[in-house]
Amino acid sequence: MKFDCIGFGSINIDEFWETSPEFLELIGLLPGEEVVRDVSWFNEYYPTLSRLGTLRAIGPGGSAANTIAALRKMGFSTGFFGSVGDDIHGKMDLEELGSNNHLRIKHIDLPSGRCLALLNNEDHLRDRSLVILPNANDLVQMVTTDLSYFCNSSWIHFTSFVSEGPLKSQKELIKNLPHGVNVCFDPGLVYCRLGLSALEPIIARSNILFLTAQELTVLMGPDSVENSVSRLFSFGVNTVIVKLGSKGLKAFRSSDTWFQAAAYTHRVVDTTGAGDVAAAGILAGQILSLPMADCLALAANASARSIQGYGRSMYPDREYLRNFLADLNGRAHSC
Repeated sequence: MKFDCIGFGSINIDEFWETSPEFLELIGLLPGEEVVRDVSWFNEYYPTLSRLGTLRAIGPGGSAANTIAALRKMGFSTGFFGSVGDDIHGKMDLEELGSNNHLRIKHIDLPSGRCLALLNNEDHLRDRSLVILPNANDLVQMVTTDLSYFCNSSWIHFTSFVSEGPLKSQKELIKNLPHGVNVCFDPGLVYCRLGLSALEPIIARSNILFLTAQELTVLMGPDSVENSVSRLFSFGVNTVIVKLGSKGLKAFRSSDTWFQAAAYTHRVVDTTGAGDVAAAGILAGQILSLPMADCLALAANASARSIQGYGRSMYPDREYLRNFLADLNGRAHSC
């Protein structure tokens, strides 16, 4: 069968903690910040977090995994390439990413990747800070025989790893991927900090590049959004989506620009993964051949739905997508 989209990125076990601003200050984290830490950091600070914080939920995560899980829940055919550790039982439903025979997930004799989503209990916007321990994700490695797996998909969605090995594998795949396969790339802060030259092979092959305004500045330097995006076009990118958080989304193509305001939601529980679900909305629209304005509307509304619960509990599903498309049809007929 032909896949709509295959993800290639980290798979984590996410822990959602409510904690005080004093604890965030103790560990030196700002709202919305994403950092990578090692085992010694966890050994030092996790006991304090357990004592002072409140654990709200545990569930599967990882940027590419969240995007693929959202696409699958909306009814698309998905696969995934990654690795997990020996501790996933009861914590991670890999079938959220695709049926078992559609996955290429290696089981490594190490703990799985781990992410602490820290929510400031005094912040009504529910912005979170992320602390990542890569673990098994660092041992993802592509071999030549996996190429046929990726060639059987309309889209490949790339996100970041921490170590050099997986990035090298992603670049190797990009080099050998037929041009009939579309590429979308959400590098995140971890990859953007490596610099443009390190990411250029993937950026140059990307049909869609997802970035936050902060990531765009880290990657391209201090310049206007428009100038930075224009420079990215010179590398060969077709479409740049700038995620603006609570302000919405902006899409750029060489001669067109679209803006979509964030969709209103009466309840914000956890914003972790909201950008990943927005990426799923854009990809869903592209797979369905929707105009970019409708892709952005789908992304904004799907993202707003996702933040009404912890983790993937409120991700958009098939019924949600059917209703969205029916509403689009109704508006088109009324016009």
